[in-house]
Amino acid sequence: MSTRSTAQKAEKLFVESARKLQQGDAAGARRGLEKVAKFAPNSPAVWYNLALAGQHLGLHSKAVREYEKSLGLSPKQPDAEVNLALSYKHLGDARAALSAVNRALTIAPGHPRALNLLGSLQAESGDAETSLEAFRTAVASDPANAEARQNLANALKDSGNPEEALEVLGPLLDQPGTTREQKELFGLILLDLRRFDRMQALLKELKAQYPNDEGVLILEMSFCEMVNDHFSVIDIAQEILAMSPENARAWNSLGSAYFQLDSTEKAKDAYQKAIEYDPEHPEYRNNIGLAHASLGEKDQAESNYRSAIALNGGYIEAYRNLIAMRKFRSLDDPDAKALETMWAENGHSDKSRCKLAFALGKIYDDCGLYDRAFETYDIGNELKSREIDMDFDQYFGHIDRIIDVLDRPPAVHSDVIPGRPRPIFVLGMSRSGTTLVEQIISRHPGVTGCGELPCIERAISRLEKIHGRMRVYPDDFPALPVEALNTETREYLDWVSRLHDMSTACFTDKMPFNFLHIWLIRALFPNASIVHCHRHPLDVIVSNYFQLFGSEINYVYNLDILSRYYIRHYRLMQHWHKVFPGEIYKVQYEALVADNEKQTRMLVEGAGLEWDEACLDSSRSGAAVRTASIWQVRQGIYTSSRERWRHYEKHLAPAIRILQKEGILDGDLNYLD
Repeated sequence: MSTRSTAQKAEKLFVESARKLQQGDAAGARRGLEKVAKFAPNSPAVWYNLALAGQHLGLHSKAVREYEKSLGLSPKQPDAEVNLALSYKHLGDARAALSAVNRALTIAPGHPRALNLLGSLQAESGDAETSLEAFRTAVASDPANAEARQNLANALKDSGNPEEALEVLGPLLDQPGTTREQKELFGLILLDLRRFDRMQALLKELKAQYPNDEGVLILEMSFCEMVNDHFSVIDIAQEILAMSPENARAWNSLGSAYFQLDSTEKAKDAYQKAIEYDPEHPEYRNNIGLAHASLGEKDQAESNYRSAIALNGGYIEAYRNLIAMRKFRSLDDPDAKALETMWAENGHSDKSRCKLAFALGKIYDDCGLYDRAFETYDIGNELKSREIDMDFDQYFGHIDRIIDVLDRPPAVHSDVIPGRPRPIFVLGMSRSGTTLVEQIISRHPGVTGCGELPCIERAISRLEKIHGRMRVYPDDFPALPVEALNTETREYLDWVSRLHDMSTACFTDKMPFNFLHIWLIRALFPNASIVHCHRHPLDVIVSNYFQLFGSEINYVYNLDILSRYYIRHYRLMQHWHKVFPGEIYKVQYEALVADNEKQTRMLVEGAGLEWDEACLDSSRSGAAVRTASIWQVRQGIYTSSRERWRHYEKHLAPAIRILQKEGILDGDLNYLD
C-alpha cells in the first residue's frame, strides 16, 4: 500500500474517531486513535484526542503521558495544559496539576477553564480567598461557563456570602436543564439564608424528580437539622444508611440528633461509626468528645477535643469545648495562651470571633479577672445578636397571651395509659438548676433520666397542624378533643421509649422551656409530677449572658431582652401556681445547695417518689448531661456559683433597674417571691 493511501486511511480513521469521541463513544474513539498514532506519531492533534478519550474513560495515567507527547510536539496548547492538569488532579498530584494550570494561564491569561480549575485547586489546598478570586475571574471571562459559575456560588456560600452566591447561581436556575447539583447548591444557599418556605418547596420538587436519591436525602436531612427537627433527622439518616452504610456524614447527623434528644449512648455509637469511616474529620472527633463529656468521661472527652484541634488547629469549637471542661488558674496556661493568640489575630469571621469571645470570657472569669471577662462576653453577645432576626415584642406578647387564654385547668385531659412510665417534668429558666435537680431525681432506681426532650413543643406543632383542622396556640387549645390529646400522649411516650431503654416506672423531661406549657402538660399527663426550679434572678441572668447556646435560645444575648424574658417567666410561673395550686413543686437552688439532704428529701417527695438513699449519692450516675452545666453537676453539690452575680453588679445595672421596677428585686437586691 502506498504512503499516500496509508495517510488517507489514517486521516479517515482520525475523522471517524473524532466523531465517535464527540458522540460519547470514548472507547471506540480510543481504539481508532491508537491505530492512527502508529501511522502519525508526530501529530499533536492525534495525541491530544487520544488523551482526551482516555480521560473520558478514567485512564488518567495514560492521558498524562499522551497530553505530554502532544505538548512536546506543540507546546502552546492551553486546552491541553488544562486537561493535563485535570488528569494530574484525578491522580492526586496537586503540585503537577497547579504547574500545568499556570502554564495554560501563561499562554492564555483569561482562559476560563484554567481559571476555574485554578480556583478548585486553591480551594482544595485551603486557600479560600485566592480560590474565590480565581472563580470570579473565570466567570468574568466567560459568564456562560456553568461549572465556573457554580463553583463561584459555592465558594461565596462557604465564605459567608449567601446573598451574592444566590445572585451568581441565579442565571443557571433560570435556564432549562438545571442539574441536580445546581438545585442542591441552591438548597444549601436557601438554608444559609433561612428561607425555609422556599426550601420546603424545593425539597418537594427534588424528591418528586429524584425519589430515594441519596444527595436529595442529605439535603433534606440538612434542612431538618437547621430547623431542629431531630426526630426527622433520625428517620432520614437511617434511610440513607440503609442505602450507604459507610456514609460518615449520615452517621454524624444521626449521632447529633440522638445527642440533642439526650440519647447519649446511641449518639456516641453513631459518632464512633462516623469516625470509623472518616477518621480525619475534626467535627466528628469534637462531637464524640461532647458525648463522652455528657457521660462524665472526662479523659476521653479531652482526648477527642485535642485530636480535633490536631486535625484543624483553627477549630475554635473544639477549643471552646475543651475550655468549658477546665478550671483555669492563670493566663500562663498553654490553652489560655493559645486562645489569646487566636483572639489577637485578624481575619476571623464574626461567628468565629463570637465563639472565641465566649471561650476567652470563661478563662478570664475563672482567673478572677471579672471586668475583663464581662467586657469580653459583651463582645461575644453583641456579635451573636447580629445573627438574630426576631421580633421580641411579638414573642413576649405571645407569652402574655398564654396567661390570658389558659387561665383555668383543662376541661378534659388525656387518659392515663396503663403500664406506660410516668413523666416528671423539671422546668424553669435555663441555668436555674434544672440539670442539678434532674441529676438528683434520676439517681432514684425507679427513674430514668431522659434530659431535655422537645416532645411538648412537637406536640404543639402537631396539634396546630395535624388533627383535623388548623389551630392557633394557645387560643384554640382549650377546645382540644380528648382524642387529639390521647394521640399526642402516645406519640410522646413512644418517642421516649424509642430514644431510651425504659425499664423504670418514671422518667424525667428537663426541657426548661416547658414552663411555658404547663397547661398542656397537665392536659396530656394528669399523673405527671412538675418540679419548678428557682434561683436568684441575677445569677440566672449572668449565667445565661455568659453562655453561647447551641440551640436557638435567642433572648439571652442582650441584657435588656434577657431581663424582659425573665419577667415573663416570673409572671407565668406565678400564674401557673395559681391555676394549679399545690400541683407544682418549687425547689430553690440556693436552699438545695445550702442544705442538700433536707431539700433533696423534700424534692423526691415533691416528684411523687418514695424516698431512696441513692438520691443523696453524688457518685451514682444520674442522667447524661449535655447542657452548659455539664462539669459543674459532675462535681456534685457545690456553692461557688451562689451570688456569682456580685462580681458583676456594676455591669448588671440595666438588668437590676428592670427587675426592681417590676418588683422582683428589692433595694438590697434580694428577690421577692
